[in-house]
Amino acid sequence: MIFYACVKYDDKKPDTYKGIEVTMLGSDEVVASFESYDPLQDYHNFVSWSESVGDDNVGFCDSLKHFAKDYQQISMDAAEEMLNIVYGEHQECEEIG
Repeated sequence: MIFYACVKYDDKKPDTYKGIEVTMLGSDEVVASFESYDPLQDYHNFVSWSESVGDDNVGFCDSLKHFAKDYQQISMDAAEEMLNIVYGEHQECEEIG
């Protein structure tokens, strides 16, 4: 099974955050969701979950990256940590191109 994770929020407005939802590829059925008062904690919980099902089985929507970048308006440190969680320490490579 392949899972697909997306952040739910209104584009460019991180204060409208509604959590991370994981669906099966090709389906709208939500198999896991992470929504707490703290998006950074949700990223941590999501990554723990994805490790338990196997990282190779989980794909990311661009919204995980976009939300983390938009979250810089609220907390630069938390946003940087979110990007590191999703992309590892080499997120700057994503900026090229």
